[in-house]
Amino acid sequence: MLLDYQNILTYALLLILLNTLNNLRLLRRPQAPARWVDPPLVSVLVPARNEERNIGRCVCSLLAQDYPRLEVLVLDDDSGDGTAGIVEELGQGDKRLRLLRGQPLPPDWHGKAYACYQLARAARGEWLLFTDADTEHTPGSVSATVWMAQQEEADLLSLFPRFIASSWGERLMLPIIPFALLAGLPLPFVYRRRPPRAAIALGPFMLFSRRGYWQCGGHAAVQANIVDDLGLAFQLKAVGGRLILADGSDLVQTRMYHGFRELWRGISKSAFAALHYSWIGLVAALLGGGAAFLGPFLFLAIGLWRGKTGRMWVELPLMQIGLIWVISLVVARRFRMSLGMAFLRPLTMALTLGVALHSAWCAHWGQGTLWKGRYYRPELSASTGGLICEELNRTATRPPG
Repeated sequence: MLLDYQNILTYALLLILLNTLNNLRLLRRPQAPARWVDPPLVSVLVPARNEERNIGRCVCSLLAQDYPRLEVLVLDDDSGDGTAGIVEELGQGDKRLRLLRGQPLPPDWHGKAYACYQLARAARGEWLLFTDADTEHTPGSVSATVWMAQQEEADLLSLFPRFIASSWGERLMLPIIPFALLAGLPLPFVYRRRPPRAAIALGPFMLFSRRGYWQCGGHAAVQANIVDDLGLAFQLKAVGGRLILADGSDLVQTRMYHGFRELWRGISKSAFAALHYSWIGLVAALLGGGAAFLGPFLFLAIGLWRGKTGRMWVELPLMQIGLIWVISLVVARRFRMSLGMAFLRPLTMALTLGVALHSAWCAHWGQGTLWKGRYYRPELSASTGGLICEELNRTATRPPG
């Protein structure tokens, strides 16, 4: 029985490797056209709450774009720091930049979703580019992505950015984002208009056609969803929209978190929500992730400790570990992440499973999810039968970012 299990796991990891390699092949890098003829207006939309350490670099990189028709809208979502002042100063003398003041957050909205919704309503462009305040863009990023979206007739183009990691904890944990997405989701199904659940988008860079955004309901359709990027991808495909993912590691970079504590809090915010607050989904993720990416190391350790040899305890676990390392290395190399940390993938996976458990605990028994100085708590809504995120009208002593 155990030998059959080991054989099945080996074949499963081989399939994951083949899927990862195929996904990397399909994940193209956008290229800008030689020249623009009648370029559409693009609205770049940046929600910002307590982002004084990031907003200057982000806005400067957006104003340095070589795209000929551009407006940049930044919404200050009730920041308690100098975010708004930095944007106002940068906007002096550049009419492309506008600062919007956010309206009070309704009780059944997630903060970022409501900020993005206000930005979309104020935008005038044929294309709406939602990007985070902690991103930095090369001068050709808008040109390249708008051109690719037009050529592919995409309703939503989302980029895999380059993830900047400075601390040891960031270098250890951040690779799980591209690793999990590229290893676990076959892109050929993502690129088809059906099924809608085969969808993914990344919040740091989401370029919508105006028609596609409003046709899927925009952020109003995901107003209580903490993982609004994933929710929008589902909504878009549900109405028959076309979704494209691209490799933006040469175009956009982001440092999402500063230090392990902030990273843990940030991933906890979205881990259980990404599983639709499903305990069945959580158990399946824990068992599947543990078996595939921790089991081989456990089998090998037990085999060596007990002095066992042979196919089940040594040969197959070594083969499985080799497959895990190859998958980790090809993803890390593509996105210019630490190659050395790829060999610590079991520790990364163990921490990721721990974050998922912590996320579930916070959602159901803790005080809720803390993000940007706000607490959110999922509740079953008797009126809608769905999940809502309620702001608890409390503030953190110091916003985490």
